[in-house]
Amino acid sequence: TGIRIHKTFCSICNAPTHCGIDAYVKDGAVIKVEGSDNHPHNQGALCSKGSASRQYIYHKDRIRTPLIRRGERGSDEFVPVSWEEALDTISRRLLQIRAETGPESVVFYAGYSKWFRPFLKRLAHSFGSPNYCTESSTCHQATAMAAKLNYGCFGRPDMANARCLLVWSCNPFYSNTAITRRLMDAVDRGMKIIEVGPLLTPMTRFAAVHLRIRPGTSGALALGMANVIIQEGLYDREFVDKWTAGFEEFQHYVREFTPSATEGITGVPSGLIVKAATLYATTKPAALMPSASPTVHHTNGVQNHRALTALIGLTGNFDRPGGNYVVPPTWLNISTAAR
Repeated sequence: TGIRIHKTFCSICNAPTHCGIDAYVKDGAVIKVEGSDNHPHNQGALCSKGSASRQYIYHKDRIRTPLIRRGERGSDEFVPVSWEEALDTISRRLLQIRAETGPESVVFYAGYSKWFRPFLKRLAHSFGSPNYCTESSTCHQATAMAAKLNYGCFGRPDMANARCLLVWSCNPFYSNTAITRRLMDAVDRGMKIIEVGPLLTPMTRFAAVHLRIRPGTSGALALGMANVIIQEGLYDREFVDKWTAGFEEFQHYVREFTPSATEGITGVPSGLIVKAATLYATTKPAALMPSASPTVHHTNGVQNHRALTALIGLTGNFDRPGGNYVVPPTWLNISTAAR
């Protein structure tokens, strides 16, 4: 047929878990894409973005060569140039700015895709500018910061071994379809699901408890659940004694978030709050699956997400099988050591 299958990956989304793709190529053109069955992350699945790779590649409005403005700013008079001319123009302009106003006057900003970000960051710092930015400032960075503040690193849910999964403002059927096969396998195995979020989602039908919070009240709900877990003596004393600092202050603070007070803030019936907190704390091991950003998209977002992740340690489910485990970084996220 003249068709060859090339093993590649999708670079649209999350860099540490780029999904594997089988690209069917004929006469130099991609005619079809499928998920790679043997890829460790997506195991043959692709989300709608990955499945639309051909549209992404061959869209008529896609810029396929460097363009340089020849007219006045705002004139939209752009003409194609070679890569050599484009790179020479950029480097000359950067060096000119650095000589005139210093390297700090340049901002390096990265959007999608994500794979080139570490290299852009090195360029920014080598240039002398601390101003390296990405769209993650409105996405995952705040949740990652919250996890690092609490634990020093980010822990992913170990669905393969979890007996309970607390899904918080996350809809993997739409946002992370690559893991839904494993999620459904865990449900078939008997894993209990607690869903938190204001919307009815495909996850809702599988949830033992659904806490339909008012948008923006995740922090209060997390503290309300912590109140129940501590007051009922359901927390992991050994883990707390060995690995936490400031527990007495935290315990004192969450006393004001009684189930009834939390209901007034979140709109979730107090009985459901108690039921969810008890289920999460007593069904061992249990894991937390938050989303990348909804919980931090409002005032005090980092602290709100810290309240969420505090539930992991409070129940002794951090860095243990079936809980939230520490994920080894990919080569993309490993700092290069000086040699």
